[in-house]
Amino acid sequence: MVARPSRRTFLRGAAAGLATLPAVTSAVAGGTLLGGCGGDEVEPVEDFSTTPGRIPPGVSGDAELLGGALAAEYRQVAAYLSGLPLLEAQALADAECFLAHERAHVARLRELIGGLGGPAVGPRPSYDFGLPGTSADVLRTLERVEQETIAVYLQIVPRLTDPLLRATAASIAVVEAEHQAVVRQRLGRQPLPTAFVTGGR
Repeated sequence: MVARPSRRTFLRGAAAGLATLPAVTSAVAGGTLLGGCGGDEVEPVEDFSTTPGRIPPGVSGDAELLGGALAAEYRQVAAYLSGLPLLEAQALADAECFLAHERAHVARLRELIGGLGGPAVGPRPSYDFGLPGTSADVLRTLERVEQETIAVYLQIVPRLTDPLLRATAASIAVVEAEHQAVVRQRLGRQPLPTAFVTGGR
């Protein structure tokens, strides 16, 4: 039986940048990153996207790219907040933990964008997630929103010009992939049908 790498080692490697994303997607699809926040089997997700770092001045275009990621993170925060009342037990605990991660991502992206001279853009007044009536409805919505956010990061990471920004965006993508894997597990599905899917299920 082959021992799995520790989450700490794996995610620190993933934070090195886009070059690590294929390994990350493979691990997620294989289930090595599965787990809730503070569950019995694994430790909580470690969010390296909040690590302080140098903000290089005048990085052309990067603030706009990060603004797209920030918009996706705002949407995720809204999705988790709207879904909490219908969740319970471990699914509720997972969602509360993941919501904390998304809020940390928002704070970090706002810091990075501000450091690049970008505007302090806020969330939209409202988001349409339909009218979920059950816990499963909420989880399906969260799975879809996580998937769409991962797609955003896959688009922006190779276009960022600064290594620090690429590393930060890649580390956030890893966290989002783990969120999606856990949500799919709560729905009784395989962690991910393909590595970092970007289209429909």
